[in-house]
Amino acid sequence: MSSIVEYRSDLPPRNDYPRAIVSPPTPAACCLTAMARLGPGGIDARWRFYYKRCAVCGYTVRCFYAPSLLAVLETGREVRIALAEMNLGADGRKRRTRVQLEADRATVRRGLLRDRTEKLVPSAA
Repeated sequence: MSSIVEYRSDLPPRNDYPRAIVSPPTPAACCLTAMARLGPGGIDARWRFYYKRCAVCGYTVRCFYAPSLLAVLETGREVRIALAEMNLGADGRKRRTRVQLEADRATVRRGLLRDRTEKLVPSAA
């Protein structure tokens, strides 16, 4: 995880958001009441975050507050694939394989295409 915050005790605190932030290495007593949010935030790995910086001493932290929606969707997809590969079925039945499902979908597509062409051609009655 890369961060724009650099914790240094030999340099004065500096806020050059979103490029870089120089912060003291430890929080002070003022940080409990003077922390303010910086910028819109971002996504790091699978979590959404934003930076909070003390207006008095310059101490900065990254606050993670929620999983990324893309990460949640990806995790759900991985779970669905794992369950399908395990071939788990309800009530003792086995679920169809991906090949069988794809064959069924192709059959339905062919049927839909056939129905469309039949409806487009006027009947000669």
